[in-house]
Amino acid sequence: MNLEHRVGQLLIIGLPGKQLDLMTRGLLETIQPGGVLLMSHNIESAQQVVDLTSSIRSLLEVPPLIAVDQEGGRVDRLKQIFSPMPSADLLRASGDASIAARLGEIIAEALRTLGFNLNFAPVLDIAVDDSVNNGVKGRYLGSSVAEVVRLAGAYLEGLQRGGVIGVGKHFPGLGGADIDSHESLPTVERSREDILKKDVAPYLELFSKINARLNAIIVAHAHYPAFDGPAALPASISKNIVSGLLRDELSFKGLALTDDLMMGAVAQNRNPADAAVMAIEAGNDMVMIADSKSQEPPTAAWEAMVAAAREGRITKHHMSRSFDHIARIKSMVSPPLAYSENAVARLRERVAELNLILQHSK
Repeated sequence: MNLEHRVGQLLIIGLPGKQLDLMTRGLLETIQPGGVLLMSHNIESAQQVVDLTSSIRSLLEVPPLIAVDQEGGRVDRLKQIFSPMPSADLLRASGDASIAARLGEIIAEALRTLGFNLNFAPVLDIAVDDSVNNGVKGRYLGSSVAEVVRLAGAYLEGLQRGGVIGVGKHFPGLGGADIDSHESLPTVERSREDILKKDVAPYLELFSKINARLNAIIVAHAHYPAFDGPAALPASISKNIVSGLLRDELSFKGLALTDDLMMGAVAQNRNPADAAVMAIEAGNDMVMIADSKSQEPPTAAWEAMVAAAREGRITKHHMSRSFDHIARIKSMVSPPLAYSENAVARLRERVAELNLILQHSK
C-alpha cells in the first residue's frame, strides 16, 4: 500500500446514507479506511444493510472492520430489524451472567448475518449515580467492579464465541462524569487512586492474561485532572492516558481507538483534522470520525494524518504497531453468515424469548 492508504487504515469513518452514492464510493476508494461505522441513519432493513456492508467490502482493498453500536436498550441500532434487545438495566437487574452470555451469542449471529464484525459494546463504566444524565444513564452493567466484570465478561465470551469482537468503553471511565460528552467535555474530578481502583479495574481484569476477553477499547472524551492537570484535554487525545496509563502502566497490547471525534466534547474546541493527528500521537491505533453527513471531516482528518506521517509526527514505528493491533483484531473475526429472511425471523424470536425471561427475572 502507498502511504495514503496506509494512513487510511488508521481511520474508522461514518457514511452519510443508506446506500453508497458516487461521492461516498469515491470517499471509500480514496481513503481506503480500516473500518466503517454504521449508525441509525444508515440502517433501514435487513436486506438493505446486507447490501450496504457487502458494497463497502467490495470497494476496500483490505478487508475492513465494519462496526455498529449494538448495546441494547437506549443504544439499539438494529431495533428496526430485530426485536428490541435487552437493556443493560435489565441484565443488571437479573444479575444472571448466563443470560448476558446468551445475549452476546444472539448479537454475534445477528451482526454477522448483516455483515458486521465489530460491536462497540459492552459499556464498562461503573455506575456512580444512576440519575445523572451523563450520556451513560441506563447503560451501566453495574455499580461495582465485580458486577460489571461478571456480566461484561460473560457477554464478551458469548459475542466473541460467535465471531464478533466486542469493544469495551469508555476508558478510563465515564461513571463519574456529570455531563454528556456528546454535547460538551466532562471533567471527572476523581483522584488517580480512585480511578485506578474503580473505573480502570474492569479493563485490567478483562484484558489480563488469565481472562484475555477484552481485545479492543474505546477511549473516552472526558478530562481527568488527576492525569492531565487543569488543562481541559480529552482522554482520547491525551498521551498521559493513552500511552502513559493504558499502554505503559496497564500493558494493554490490544486495539485502542478514540470515541467519535465529531462529538461535542472534542468538536467544540478542535477541528477533526487536528484532533485526529493528536489522537494518533497520543498512542491510539485508530481514530473515529463517524457522525458526519458530509465527506469533509473524514477527508480533512485523513489529509492531516497523511501530512503528519510525511513530516514524521506519526512515526513509522507507531504505524507498524497499529497495523499489528488492527491485523490481530481482523484475524479474530469471522466472515458474514449467509443472509435469509428465515434467519432474521429466527433471531427475532430468540431476542423476544430472552426479553421475556428477563422481564420475569426482575
